[in-house]
Amino acid sequence: MLTCNRKSLMNIHSPTIRVLVGSVSMLLILFLPMTVSAGDGLTSWRLDLGVTTVYDNNILRYSDKYITRFKNGADPRRFHINTLDDLTLVSSIRASATMNLFGSLGTTGAVDLRRRTYTHNSIKDWSSIGFSLRQDFSRKIAAQIAYTYTPEFYIRHYRDDDWVKKYGYEPITFQSYDFKKDELAGWVQYALLVGTRVRTWFSYGRYFYNEHFTEYNCENTLLGFEAYQTIFKNIKLNGGFQIVHSRGGGNAEMDPSFNENTYLLGVDFQLPKVFGRLNTLGVDGDYARRCFTSTHYLEIDREHAGRQDFEYRLSVTYSFALLENLDLALNYAWHRRDTETLADQNATYLSDEKDYRQYQIGFDVKYTLDFVPSDNSELERSK
Repeated sequence: MLTCNRKSLMNIHSPTIRVLVGSVSMLLILFLPMTVSAGDGLTSWRLDLGVTTVYDNNILRYSDKYITRFKNGADPRRFHINTLDDLTLVSSIRASATMNLFGSLGTTGAVDLRRRTYTHNSIKDWSSIGFSLRQDFSRKIAAQIAYTYTPEFYIRHYRDDDWVKKYGYEPITFQSYDFKKDELAGWVQYALLVGTRVRTWFSYGRYFYNEHFTEYNCENTLLGFEAYQTIFKNIKLNGGFQIVHSRGGGNAEMDPSFNENTYLLGVDFQLPKVFGRLNTLGVDGDYARRCFTSTHYLEIDREHAGRQDFEYRLSVTYSFALLENLDLALNYAWHRRDTETLADQNATYLSDEKDYRQYQIGFDVKYTLDFVPSDNSELERSK
């Protein structure tokens, strides 16, 4: 692991424990009123606790150009990380309650908290909180709506163009490029046949960048569709398509708006039991093409005019049910972006700036508690 200086691994645990304790307290405050109001309609509630350790070889998704500059100690004040790679800890808590508010049809409300902590680069730490409500309309039809808020997400440091005009290309012009985000999303699912179901989803997200980069504020609208099919008893396929329509504020010198199409494909294999326990192997991949819609001249908006991004993702996950309520998973994910342009004279510049390669290796532990009210049955623990 390439590093400029090291911090003790122990530094990751104390804040993480504080986050977990605080998260549990918040979940109880937010969740208990809903379960109490359900009264006799409450059928069950559950708590999902997850901890994932992930090694990421390129946490800021730098191109080869900036990886070399980091190693050489170039560009004072551009790099605010200690390492290019890092070991991260992802902790998540989800509390949900299922109620029969409409006859025998289930209604499930949930609260989700997630925290990602970086061992050597705390500038990348981030958290999110989400709320969701799922409703069954029949044995075949279900829908969900959800809201998620991310208070801060750091991308990297860039030059503030307004400061460049004032100070020139001095180190002080490098400023943090980060945003906060809120998102409203939902899906509708329909089971067509035994082993066949389809799902369509949407999301509307707003990105608010800090005062140095408000021209990148944008609104993203996403629509998607996916079908799931059981081929054999132990093989399941899925495939889908989604589109993203992003419109940014921009200014007289740049426009970050884009349209994106993504194609999804996956397969899950139910493997023979090991020591009587279930285990699966899943492979998922997607291909995305993003076309920027800037109408500015190339000389004015080199970052966006005529630009096209081609992104490739592949992930492989092996899951093992160690206990009835304890799942383990090992995951490998690979991500690549190639940037091209309709203007040949800008091709080398964009490629040097935007191309990157990244892989992640993770180990996941998930513990689930299912509770059933005492007047229905005794305390249960199950997946």
